[in-house]
Amino acid sequence: MALSIHLGAHKTASTHLQHSLRQVRDGLREAGLALVDPNLLRGEPLSLSLILAQGMGGPDEAGARQVLRDLRQGCPDLLISEENILGLTHRSRLFSRKGELYPRAAARLRHVIALAGDEPAVLYLSLRDPASFIVSAFALQVAGGKEIDLDSYLCGRDPARSVWLDLVGRLAAVEEVSRIVLWRYEDYPALRPQLLERLLPPGLAALVPDPPPANVGLTQAGYEWLLRRAAAEPEADIRLLARRARARFQPAGGHAPLRLLDEATHARSAENYARDIEILRAIPGVELLEP
Repeated sequence: MALSIHLGAHKTASTHLQHSLRQVRDGLREAGLALVDPNLLRGEPLSLSLILAQGMGGPDEAGARQVLRDLRQGCPDLLISEENILGLTHRSRLFSRKGELYPRAAARLRHVIALAGDEPAVLYLSLRDPASFIVSAFALQVAGGKEIDLDSYLCGRDPARSVWLDLVGRLAAVEEVSRIVLWRYEDYPALRPQLLERLLPPGLAALVPDPPPANVGLTQAGYEWLLRRAAAEPEADIRLLARRARARFQPAGGHAPLRLLDEATHARSAENYARDIEILRAIPGVELLEP
């Protein structure tokens, strides 16, 4: 029996991968792999975030274990794909006061592995350039109506500081983790077939469709429009403005991606990211997929 856990991270094409796999869920089950994704973990039949918030041994623990057994439907292999296992992108949840990314990720992962039956787990995790990641996480919070100003969201943190090495180290220290498979978000389109081969039973990767992007984020023009409207209408619903901005100023219409940091910050971020990647390549038990 094999347990694989795709952890995201947030804003690394996780939704696209999940949507792709969902199209072949029945075929995966016939091949012995049960796919459990956000559609099944964010409400009914299971609110995983609620269970994790209760902690190990919480009042709904036994019921959650049973739901996961039922979702597995007797399949020998289980693939859980849920980026919220790591944590959330709210400013108070994404970083600790010490600057750790997803500070409770290891504890939450241990809990999920226990719920799934304490099997050895292979983790799948996508990394992203730090500056690009933090701006995209901020945009997600803007879309939820919780943020509007990047400096406030950063709380004094350096957006160019790469924190992936620390996160991977904490995840690798979880006793039940047998291996961690990493890839760069920037490489996702090129290595997607290779990733699917690793995730799925033999012969099924070619059957997975490649749909258009599942989440279209804010563009620079859309964000600037949102700021103008919010300034003109202080009582406006930021969520509604963000929805309108995304619909009106789409990348497909030629609008440039959101870019809120200066070139020097992006340059430092790229250097830090590359340094982390080089170190991660050499860590035993960690595999970096490359095109």
